[in-house]
Parts: sequence; structure tokens; C-alpha cells
Amino acid sequence: MKRPLVTCPMCQKQAQLEEVLTAQSNQNVIYTCPSCHFTLRNIYTSKG
Repeated sequence: MKRPLVTCPMCQKQAQLEEVLTAQSNQNVIYTCPSCHFTLRNIYTSKG
């Protein structure tokens, strides 16, 4: 099964979804790029 790739909006490098997203208990999602360490917090999801 193919794993989805996510492209960093800053450096354009790609990484696998499970490497870059962190789900928190309050239903917030945090994106962190493993290459440039760009972080995006409070990503809107269908759950909240």
C-alpha cells in the first residue's frame, strides 16, 4: 500500500504523512517538516 506524501509549503521537500503530522488530544494537528523544521499548528480537520 502506498503511503501519502506531504509537501512542505516552505522548502517543498516531501515526507510521508506519519512522519510530519502529530495529532493532539484536543483534536489539533501539528505539521512539522523534518527537513527545514517549519511548523504549522492548529490545522483545521473535519473533527474540529
